[in-house]
Order: sequence, then C-alpha cells, then structure tokens
Amino acid sequence: MTHFQPSKPLLTSATPQIARQRPAFLLLFAVPWAAMLGLLGLHSLFPAVLERYALVPLLLSAVLFGLPHGALDHLVPLRQGWRLTRRWTGLGLFLLAYLGVVLLYLGIWTVWPMVAYWGFLLTSVLHWGHGDLDFLERRLGRARAWHSGVTLLLRGSLPIVVPFLAFPDAYERLARGAAQAFHASLPAGPLWSASFSQGLTVIFVTVLLLSAADTLRCAASDRAAVTELAEVALLLLVFTQVPAELSIGLYFTMWHAWRHLGRLLELNSRPLNLRPVSLRGLRRLALDLTPITLAALLMLGGLFLWSAPRLHSAEDLTALYLALIAALTLPHALLVGVMDRTFTDVLERSYTDCD
Repeated sequence: MTHFQPSKPLLTSATPQIARQRPAFLLLFAVPWAAMLGLLGLHSLFPAVLERYALVPLLLSAVLFGLPHGALDHLVPLRQGWRLTRRWTGLGLFLLAYLGVVLLYLGIWTVWPMVAYWGFLLTSVLHWGHGDLDFLERRLGRARAWHSGVTLLLRGSLPIVVPFLAFPDAYERLARGAAQAFHASLPAGPLWSASFSQGLTVIFVTVLLLSAADTLRCAASDRAAVTELAEVALLLLVFTQVPAELSIGLYFTMWHAWRHLGRLLELNSRPLNLRPVSLRGLRRLALDLTPITLAALLMLGGLFLWSAPRLHSAEDLTALYLALIAALTLPHALLVGVMDRTFTDVLERSYTDCD
C-alpha cells in the first residue's frame, strides 16, 4: 500500500518520529474516547442532571482547551518559517488580515445572520473534519487520496450534521439567539423545511457509506481500519443519543481542541525540531496561548456588554459565544489548511490512489 508523502514536512523534518511517540499518541487517542464514553455512560444513568447543565461544557471551553486551541495562530507563521513573517511588517500584515476576517464575520451576523449561521456550520464541518483526517494520517498512518474528501466530510458531519438531524430545535434556538444578540431579525416560521432535513439525511448516509469504503481502502492496516470505523460508530452513537449542546460542547473541548493542542506541542519548539512532550513544553504552550486567549475573552466581554440588553438566559449567552467562535473559526481554519499544505497538495497533486 502506497502512503501519502508530502513534498515538504507538515511541521518538522522529524515528523516520521511522531508515530513512535507512544505516550503522546495514547493521550491524544485515549482522552477523547474516555470523554465520549463517559458522556454516554453518565447520560444513560443521569439524563435529567446532565441535560440541566448541558451548556456547561460549551461555556467552559472559553477557558478550557476550546477557545485557547486557536490562540497560537499568531505564532504559527513564525514557527513554520513563512517568508512573509520574517519581518515585523509582514507579521503585522498577517495579524491585521486575521483580525479583519474576524471583525468582518462579526459584522455579517448583524446584517445577514443566516449567512453567518450556515457559513459557521459549513466551516465547522470542513475544519473539524480536516482535524480528524489529519489525526488519522499522522497518527494512524492513513494514506491521503482524492477520495479521502468523503472521510473529511463524514468526520466533520458527525459533530455538526448528526446533532442537527437528531436535535433540530437546538440548532434553531442557536440561530435565533445569535441573531437576537446582534440585533438582527429572523423569520417567524421554521428556518428550514422537513424536506431539507430529509435531503440532508440522504446525503449524510451516502457520505457515510463512501467514507467506510475509503477507510477500508486507505487505512494503514486492518487494525487502523477497525480503529477508524470504531471512532465513527462511537461519535454516531454520542451525537444521536446525547443532546446537541452537551455532546458538541464536550466534543469541541475534549476531542477536536485536545488533538489540535497535541499538534501545537510539536510545533512549540524553536528551531523546528520535534521534542518529547514534557512539563516544560506544557508550561511554555500554556504561556504562549495565554495572551490571545485573554484577548479573545476581552472581545467576548465587549460583545456581552454591547448585547447585554438582548440576552435573557444562559442559552442566549452561549449563542453569543458561538457567534464569536464562528468569527474566529474561519481564519483559524484557513491557517490550519495552509499549515497542513492542504491547498498546495491539491495544486501539486501529491496524493496517492491507495492501491
């Protein structure tokens, strides 16, 4: 089986050593699984209690892994050695462009809230799917092929589309809460039709079947294929059984953000050489993440003060927070795509057919 080999290293010249760092792999694999299995178990035993505090994981993600996982974006160009950021002027232009995209997206919420809403969901599908596909490639030795896009779509759809189909009311409340926070209006009737949900179900099942075939074809081994399919089964079970706010909040914090922070530990060295995970590395990562995390929290505080008269519940505050996350996700997702050479790989056709 031929494996995908990028023409340049994704993070460092020592990237092949990552697979041999067993403790790091176990942490990145076991913690998300433990979180999802624990959620399933606790929800089956104490559904009323967990549903009463369903918003807690999302709100905690503002300081625990979720919001901070993108707070190293300002240092990524420097540590990737981008020519543009070798001078202060170039770095300043990068930061201004990043901030400009965030502010533009926040502005879209005030004018076209449904455009911002659907854009957020679509961006999340692509970005979260990209994060999981990267994990499968870098940690499980999966080959990257043209048809791996269906696996990217599936892995991104599991935490976004499945809860949408299982708990549509939660998504409508989110849309209306975000629009209300930004003083925008939405139609009084349903925001989407039953036929739309039915069509989306057909698309999702099609992607699920195509992705299963892609996994069997491109997984590094039978064991890796079983692992991939088991993750899909676990997430499918979680997102159909556990209320959307609770399951998505925990997934964002303990699955997507957790695995991305594992990547940042690898990127957290100067020069770009891979080092084992250590307490010193964790401390440095925490210090590096703090300034931008605080800046994002200040931005959230400013948005809260501006929209406070229109916020009447914890759910409204959560909608406002997710609107900010939507604005931060777009530039973050674009940056991660560039960091992984996703776009240049398409241009250079550096893919395999997995045969």
